Amino acid sequence: MVCLVKEELVGILRTRFGDSLIVDEEVVRAYSRDMSGVQGAAGGVIRVTSTSQVKEAVDFARDHGVPLVARGAGTSLDGESVPFDGALVLDFSPMKRVLDFDVDNHLVTVEPGVVNRELNNYLGQKGFFLPPNPGSWEMSTIGGNTSTNAAGPRSYKYGSFRRWVKGLEVVLGTGEVTRLGHYTTKSSSGLDLVSLLVGSEGTLGLFTKVVLRVEPLPESRVGVIVPVSGVRQATKAVVELSRRPWLGISALEFVDDKCISALNAVYGDTLPEAPAALFLEVEGSRREFESRLEELLNTLSGFELVGDPLYEENVDGMWDIRGRIAFALGKLYGENRYRDDVAVPVSSFPELVSGVSRILEEKGLEYAVFGHAGDGNLHLEFDRTKLSAAELDSLLRQIFGLTLSLRGTLSGEHGIGWLKLPYVDLEHTGEAINLMRSIKRVFDPKNILNPRKAY
Repeated sequence: MVCLVKEELVGILRTRFGDSLIVDEEVVRAYSRDMSGVQGAAGGVIRVTSTSQVKEAVDFARDHGVPLVARGAGTSLDGESVPFDGALVLDFSPMKRVLDFDVDNHLVTVEPGVVNRELNNYLGQKGFFLPPNPGSWEMSTIGGNTSTNAAGPRSYKYGSFRRWVKGLEVVLGTGEVTRLGHYTTKSSSGLDLVSLLVGSEGTLGLFTKVVLRVEPLPESRVGVIVPVSGVRQATKAVVELSRRPWLGISALEFVDDKCISALNAVYGDTLPEAPAALFLEVEGSRREFESRLEELLNTLSGFELVGDPLYEENVDGMWDIRGRIAFALGKLYGENRYRDDVAVPVSSFPELVSGVSRILEEKGLEYAVFGHAGDGNLHLEFDRTKLSAAELDSLLRQIFGLTLSLRGTLSGEHGIGWLKLPYVDLEHTGEAINLMRSIKRVFDPKNILNPRKAY
């Protein structure tokens, strides 16, 4: 690998990509990090506009030994889109067209730069929606969501992105352009290569088109914000609610008091100040709604509520508020915070939250916990300013060790990227990691696509 894109290569790139190539130092520096805070070193940026340009970039990278890193909105939290070794960043944000909407078969084909929230606005006008709504859905792109197998509040009912991706057009590390997937409801034909590529963090191929299955909008849905007397009670309520699928809950979230206070202070929200809160979305027909909400509140009454629930008719607006937690915490407590996500079976979620809280409190660290509780997916943020690199490593190993002891996983949705790479062998066997690396060599034999990430 080269350390920088050399001057003679810049000339070749300029000939091939014209004004799509950016080498201005200040602009390139902005592309050298993402929301993880990891600082990399890009050699240049190409704002790609077509499949042929992406293929041209891969061919160039193969010929000259330059790594490539795909980037959508840069909202990744584990350094997935951070370039190292003078890598070229391929900015997919100009590729933001909706190419086709097959209403009868509930399929939409988009370019990877389409923003999740904007796609849902488009679909909503036609009576449909794409269920997975990451907290970053106001900014994050479909390409990035696909490459990390992103999830969000509604993944409690509807699952992560992998469940909704039906097909891909992808440029492999070999330079080949191929189409994968099928348009049928089911298929028993060949290996499921689409599922393999979803969540591969840009290490196997670069998506240029994504075919997504979408759903008709529910007849009715409402958001419910429930203030609870404490974190323990809130997490136990999550487990109890997860046993009642007939309530029509499509999202089941948990936040602590620091999250509530931060949102109110930074964005002027009027959330009820409480030790903890649940954010829920309930779906159903209009005639089902009253009985579902009544049973929901009867169930929650046994978990020490500390105020009346708030009902939000604008459910997407509620999720916009929920998605700003990380930004609010950053503005209130400073940006030098470590952000992480782990996940366990939902029955172990209370034990995970209490265990993580105990670990952080023993270290005397300021922290906040929240997350997609119905999925057993915990997000945590803590102040790392007082920790040396060795102390941070030891702390993370404690948190990951607890998570895995509860039959959990190192990441429920953020991915591994660069930050979690040192810990992958805690979860996966050596044989499993070798299999992943063998697959990488088939798709990307020269190791030019997002090297030093994921596995």
